[in-house]
Amino acid sequence: MTGQLVFAFFVLSAMAFASPGFSQAQQTEPESPVETPQDHAAGAGVDAERPAIERLAPEERHDVEATATPAQVTPQAEAMKKALLALAAGGNEEERNEHAALLSFYETRRFAPLWLDMSGVPTPKATSAMAEIARADDYGLDPRDFTLPAGLDQRAQTAAARVGDQKPETVASDEIAISRAVLKYGRFARGGRIINPSEQLSSYLDRRPQLLKPDVILEGVAASGEPDAYLRGLHPQHAQFDRLRRKYLALRDRSQSAEAKRLLANMEQWRWMPADLGDLYVWNNIPEFMQRVVKNGEVVRKERIVTGQLDKQTPIFTRTLKKITFKPTWIVPESIKVREILPSLQRGGGMMREWQLELRDKNGQTVDWRRINWYRTDIRIFNVVQENGPKSVMGKVKFSFPSQHTVFMHDAYPPDKWMFNKARRTYSHGCMRVQNPIGLAEILLKEDKGLEAAQVREAARSGRNDNEFEIERRIPIHMTYFTALVDDDGKLHTFPDVYGHERRITLALEGKWSQISRGKDHLAPVELDMASAQRRNRYAEDDAADAPPRVWRSNASFRGGFLDSLFGRW
Repeated sequence: MTGQLVFAFFVLSAMAFASPGFSQAQQTEPESPVETPQDHAAGAGVDAERPAIERLAPEERHDVEATATPAQVTPQAEAMKKALLALAAGGNEEERNEHAALLSFYETRRFAPLWLDMSGVPTPKATSAMAEIARADDYGLDPRDFTLPAGLDQRAQTAAARVGDQKPETVASDEIAISRAVLKYGRFARGGRIINPSEQLSSYLDRRPQLLKPDVILEGVAASGEPDAYLRGLHPQHAQFDRLRRKYLALRDRSQSAEAKRLLANMEQWRWMPADLGDLYVWNNIPEFMQRVVKNGEVVRKERIVTGQLDKQTPIFTRTLKKITFKPTWIVPESIKVREILPSLQRGGGMMREWQLELRDKNGQTVDWRRINWYRTDIRIFNVVQENGPKSVMGKVKFSFPSQHTVFMHDAYPPDKWMFNKARRTYSHGCMRVQNPIGLAEILLKEDKGLEAAQVREAARSGRNDNEFEIERRIPIHMTYFTALVDDDGKLHTFPDVYGHERRITLALEGKWSQISRGKDHLAPVELDMASAQRRNRYAEDDAADAPPRVWRSNASFRGGFLDSLFGRW
């Protein structure tokens, strides 16, 4: 009998929940009992032909009827479902995700409203959320970006509204409008005004908005007793974001000023930063040309850095530190091989001699570069390397945090320490040269390996070449582009927009996309025009008959040329 009770319960429950808008408050008399295929199973006997519910004891039948009574669809639920299904899916992935989340959220609620009662009167939850959205400018957002229903305040004060004067279609439309505004506010609070900076602004801006899933936002705001506080909590919680916001509020009456726009652009970048920066992290702020090591929110080290040239920028991204290598070997990047080493080889190979570079095949075997016709050979099939030594451009230590950008932090070639004394330190090919890098290694290896400073210095001084220390602890390396920071005393510090990213962000926030100059794609494959090289070689061969014997230029004539190409000169 218990099995029959359970079976009948599921049959009638399926009938009841098949109708959208199910509500315990809208129950009707049960419909006629339903026969199932199981009722006619072989060997069931005459009793099996009776409807399942009639085969239950009276008290069991009463329990099933009370639990599984089907519901009528209310006009409000019908209107909500129809309005949601009529919504356009959206023009981008984020809008389509929000559309799907809305359908799922209200389907789970049986299409019952969250923000309005059945008469269309806003609930306290709606009043709280809409008031916060109207104050969007307090957090650097534009209230005009969020469409809220008009006249809800007046409706709440109108007696006619409280007796159900609003049509279900109006209630549905207003309900959906509030939810869509909440979702859009949540997206913009997390940086969604510029959804893909690396594609929309510059390939060097490898950041993405820290979006929450739309269903998480809807469920979170629905569960919150203070929707306004919940919406405020969607903004970055970093101290710098709040300090910049307070500076912006002081300039609100001059919101179109250059200073206010700068603050907004920097606030937007904080929306792209990881919510958890790490309990220990290295922060390289490129426009400031400064590095900080932060532990438990306190700066424990601050030093100068050298960054990429204007056409060879240091990219903006976050990765985790993987290795610290003492006496590192330098593997020349593809771009330098093609654009600088190859022309030198075609002229005789002065750079290879001056900087003690080696040519190796993909198996690591040394190849004699003097025996190769560089007008007919693609240098990309080889590796060009520099073993660590007195002329090492890597210096004594390298900090690796692998990415598609192939940049890292390292020491500087001793004759180029002058770079750290310049105010504007854009001299590298994209990597960051660190002042006093052994001090940085001492801090990080103490935290990760428990090594004392003397042990670190000894490894750097007398250890073998390519002496690697694998880092086990999670230590993020943050490359940022903040042109405005507020110190602990509340003083605003600003820095030059050396790469133009601040301008790009400002134009995007103002909707002036057509005015943004993205620049080159630094991740595009390096091109090599062998046909042009071969043509140049033919011209050289034609002239060779009348030319005097080749005389190698002295190494001294190349001094500085390679470093000029690597680091630039002022």
